[in-house]
Amino acid sequence: MDGADADPVALARLLELAVAALHETRPEQLWSLAFTELLDALDADLAVRKAEEWSPGEGTVRLWTPEGPAHHLLGPEQLDVIRTGYPFVDHYAAGHPLEPLTARATAGAHAWRHAAPAGRLRDALGSTDILGLPLPRPEKGAIHGCLLHRTGRRPFTPAHLAYARRAQPVIAAVEAHAAHLRAWRTTPGGPEAATVREERAAALGLTPREITVLALLAEARTASAIAQRLGISPRTVHRHLAHLYRKFGTRDRLATVLRARETGVL
Repeated sequence: MDGADADPVALARLLELAVAALHETRPEQLWSLAFTELLDALDADLAVRKAEEWSPGEGTVRLWTPEGPAHHLLGPEQLDVIRTGYPFVDHYAAGHPLEPLTARATAGAHAWRHAAPAGRLRDALGSTDILGLPLPRPEKGAIHGCLLHRTGRRPFTPAHLAYARRAQPVIAAVEAHAAHLRAWRTTPGGPEAATVREERAAALGLTPREITVLALLAEARTASAIAQRLGISPRTVHRHLAHLYRKFGTRDRLATVLRARETGVL
């Protein structure tokens, strides 16, 4: 992937990722799917995600390599270096657009070679370049997303950035989908209640995407608001609503939410 345009094969795989994510019922597996694709398409060595806002010194860091999850491979000092989010956090916090960038472009070539934070990243991880993939969040000003590291090799190319720009809305949709599925599975009642909820949803033939739409519907959100949260079109939301009405035997949103609560799906 060395040209200025994203590889059509990689873009086709992005579509496959989106389809696979919509059929995945386990939120914890969604990021594994996403990072397997990102690491391969970007020829990266390490993927980093921080579920909380990027800030130094605290927060849970999740790591993946091409071989799989790697949360156990790094020590506290290495994790502290990663948590700084250098050089991306300060850049995005300053109000710059939330678009994918490389560390070299963000910090400047000289700073990336000589600045102390860059040196700590090289010492801790061997990072020769990092690609930042920021993700929008409802909290204004909060910086979230993932970082892809290359170690001991040449920098990311313009084609990698082109791919990352295409991947950004897909990864954002995967994150939103995972968050709403997780919230649906962890509502009051404990693990046993969650198991019953999942069994009843399965008995009705609800897809993971229909579950997330239903959960947002229960929050009294409009189709436009649901579409914005999930990164899909209002027309797609209405299609999911039609499927929900059919499966619950209802005709409107309120009746659907009430029936979902009666059956234990919500």
